[in-house]
Amino acid sequence: MKACVFTAPGAPLKLTEVPDPAAAPGDVVVHVRYCGICSSDLQAASSGTGVRAGTIMGHEIAGTIAEIGAGVIGLRVGDPVVVMSYLACGSCEQCRGGNELLCTALKMVGFDDVAGGYAELIKVRAGSVFKLPRTLDLRLAATVEPLVAGLHGIGRAALEAGESCLVIGAGPIGLVTIAGARDTGASAIVVSEPSPSRRAIALRMGADAAVDPRVINPLGKLRTIAANGPDVVFDCAGAPGSLAEAIGYARRGGRVVALGATMQDDGISPAVAMGKELDVRFSLGIDASEVETAIALLAGGRISTEPMITHLVGLAEFPRAFASLPRAIDQIKVLLALD
Repeated sequence: MKACVFTAPGAPLKLTEVPDPAAAPGDVVVHVRYCGICSSDLQAASSGTGVRAGTIMGHEIAGTIAEIGAGVIGLRVGDPVVVMSYLACGSCEQCRGGNELLCTALKMVGFDDVAGGYAELIKVRAGSVFKLPRTLDLRLAATVEPLVAGLHGIGRAALEAGESCLVIGAGPIGLVTIAGARDTGASAIVVSEPSPSRRAIALRMGADAAVDPRVINPLGKLRTIAANGPDVVFDCAGAPGSLAEAIGYARRGGRVVALGATMQDDGISPAVAMGKELDVRFSLGIDASEVETAIALLAGGRISTEPMITHLVGLAEFPRAFASLPRAIDQIKVLLALD
């Protein structure tokens, strides 16, 4: 099969032929139909963190079952599925307690020597796939993983209906956080984003206002809608200084949730957070229990991620698209698309 593999930090992905995976007992092979590019993929490919030469990256995967291993029940060839983005050991203390996301031996699909979805086929454990309604467009299904990340962050924030929030960054995670907050019943959502095209999509995804922070103070804008300031500030930018910015925007007694993280050391002022008695939380990623929720939200039309899917590319063009994405601020969710 054809696959795009990591070769070296900062080097382009290489389109090459690799052996087809075969389903061992308990496994399934999935024909990848769409696989999204995540910012964590871009950071890892740039730095070499968590990947080594020959790794097939990609963890935002939607496709159809191509092969079923012995002992697998409840799945058939042709079933549409999404693939869970991590593998937990199932036996450590965290896994036994139902906290697979905190597994001490956690491995991420597309990292840690686990082959990912920038390929025609991927082999995974049968328990790592979730069946989809056949009415759900597989393009939208490829955004289940980032949508779950946004929903997980909203859960970490304990956001309630009637509360206001400020979202820093309108990349894919910021956009799904906006959509999830709107579905939760947020009374006001203001987005801080320099890119005009991303601000426009933020409004389509449910924001009440989207401002360029170089021109308009987001906190001032939110206070024209919700007088008490943000109950929750979501840092979805994960850029140097963005967490400190979020802490600065937060109201006294408010909550800050970081859904993005810079790979660099990033100083914050504990005294500012302490002076406001903030609850500052970090959101690692996704929880398996939230995947079905995300699928239902998309399939039922309560949330649409359609506005944030800006580009579809084939395998031949994928290495170039992957390399150019960090500089292409008008591109948001770029999907590898296979027949």
